[in-house]
Amino acid sequence: MTLRFQRLRLRAVTSDGVYGADVPFSRGLTVLWADNTKGKSTCMQGMLYALGLERMLSPRREIPLPHAMTTYLNTDNEKRVEVLESSVSLEIANGNDQVITVNRAVKATTDTRLVTVDFGAALSGDGTGLRRQNFFVLDPGAAQREDGFHHFLEGFLGWHLPQVRRYDAPETKLYLETVFPLFWVEQKFGWSAIPAAIPTYMRIREVHKRAVEFIMDLDVYKLEVQRERIAERLAANSKEWSVVRQELERFVNRGGGRVSGLSEGPVADPAALTNAHVQLAEGTDWVPLSSVATQLRGSIAELVAQAVPAVEEQSDEVAQKLDQITQHVDQLNAERIRVHGIQQLKAADMQSLKRRIAALEDDLAKNLDVQRLQRYSGVTATLTPDRCPTCEQALVDTLLSQDALSAVMPISDNIEYIRSQKRMFEDILAREQAEENERRDQLSAIGRRLFDYYAQIRLLRSELVAPGANPSAAIIEERIRAEARLRDLEALQTIFDDALDRLGNLQEAYNALLLERAQIPTEKLSSGDHDKLNRLTSLVQDQAEDFGFSTFSPAELSISQDSYRPEKEGFEIGFETSASDAIRLKWAYQLGLLELASDKSTNHPGVLVFDEPRQQSSSRPSFQNLLKRASVAKKRNQQVIFSTSDDLETLKSITSSIDCEEVIFPGYILQKLE
Repeated sequence: MTLRFQRLRLRAVTSDGVYGADVPFSRGLTVLWADNTKGKSTCMQGMLYALGLERMLSPRREIPLPHAMTTYLNTDNEKRVEVLESSVSLEIANGNDQVITVNRAVKATTDTRLVTVDFGAALSGDGTGLRRQNFFVLDPGAAQREDGFHHFLEGFLGWHLPQVRRYDAPETKLYLETVFPLFWVEQKFGWSAIPAAIPTYMRIREVHKRAVEFIMDLDVYKLEVQRERIAERLAANSKEWSVVRQELERFVNRGGGRVSGLSEGPVADPAALTNAHVQLAEGTDWVPLSSVATQLRGSIAELVAQAVPAVEEQSDEVAQKLDQITQHVDQLNAERIRVHGIQQLKAADMQSLKRRIAALEDDLAKNLDVQRLQRYSGVTATLTPDRCPTCEQALVDTLLSQDALSAVMPISDNIEYIRSQKRMFEDILAREQAEENERRDQLSAIGRRLFDYYAQIRLLRSELVAPGANPSAAIIEERIRAEARLRDLEALQTIFDDALDRLGNLQEAYNALLLERAQIPTEKLSSGDHDKLNRLTSLVQDQAEDFGFSTFSPAELSISQDSYRPEKEGFEIGFETSASDAIRLKWAYQLGLLELASDKSTNHPGVLVFDEPRQQSSSRPSFQNLLKRASVAKKRNQQVIFSTSDDLETLKSITSSIDCEEVIFPGYILQKLE
């Protein structure tokens, strides 16, 4: 995962001919110098523009380059010439020594969203016969589609940017614009934040943390995503369980029964489903479906074994059976009236409980407000039974005995008392609601049973007035009804068994998810994450001391394990540092990320770009130590690019003693080409 800049080319076709510049970059430290307003920022912004990263600076799609590449440029003799066409080319290499040249128009007849890539060193080499391919930037899909340049660049760098959460949409990719500020500090906005001025307009949640986690290749976000994925799958498993259970209950209720012994959600115990069964209402009792089916099979066998008698042979039995069924109907009607009466009374009780709970919630909120006001004011009101708490007037003439008010409950005790009362009434309401559901099932079962009995009564009465020689319709009907009932019960049992099979599969998946969740470390950070953050802390402390950080002892600095920002004694470092110390701390942090990449496995590309690093008039010793520290990157096969307009003599006195390359432009960077 390496990025190396090899050469930058700027070209502007003007009314006075072709102007341009070629800027070479080498391994290790390269210092680019030009005077103010002479084109130094044109080079740095041109590199960003060539890579399609202008949205790192602003959500607007405007070209970030100055007028020298867009409208007009000034020559060394202060002549102003109009720019007709212009373009930027950037030659880069990756860790596999693959070299590409990225070309992008600044002012041209073609669309500026077009990026052309030459597969080879088109600037430092011959450039002929190279394969060329077009890509697009800025438009939707540039980071995901095959023809998107940022999708191509991500693969070229060997990165696999993670999917991250957004505030206003589902997951999205961590865009390159949010990662590059950790190793590319541009002049206008880049020095305003530590560790980096990362754009937030993309609505990515905790984008600073996600970017640092990716660059440092921390496990924390991967573990967090794993936990979230498992939590989502557990929620989906529980939801599907509820759906299957509700479907089953609808079928069973339609058949005059209820489901018993089935949990509301998935459980880990594999034997939990063995207790689940269907119960059917038999009078006022609930009987397992299997028992009812066994009884029905016995009755059907007896009916099949008997010949169908004539009506006159069954008259006494029919009359006796009619009396029995009539008695059952009277009992069921009496039971229905009783249950209905209880239902009406309990409905009033539940309404009263709900009103009581609502009143307790209101009292609790008011007491909490009083407690909050006391805490904010720093004064705890002392309530006395003989004085008004508002006006301090004495309370003497009351309807209640003053002795009854001798002890006033403190506000905290009152809050706890109200909460306990609320919990108690909520428990009572939950029990009442469960009993109400059971009564509703009982009334439904009684209604279905009565419907069946009324049908039998009609049949038996018609049997009593039928001709005596006719075969007994009651016996035939009883057999048909029993067989139909048995078929219904068998179908219901089949549906129940199928549902249990589905629930069994969900239970197995639930157990597998629990096992997978148990294998994820419970700690937020892995041991590798701790090592990287501790190492980064050590690097930042060492460099802050080297660069002259003086607001407090650099040994007190640490990197937060939550925000990954510099902190002191658990508090993030904000305005307590001077402006120059804030710059020194930013140097230390971003250079620390670069050096960390040589010690630990990270996703850092091994390159660091500072545009005008000597911000806030940092002292010469600090700047000198920064350049000296950055020059060591060559030994680590890394690259550092500094652009500056600092005093040239001062700069040369520093660079003469360190191993670095100088690219110095005495006048305007864009010069007329022959």
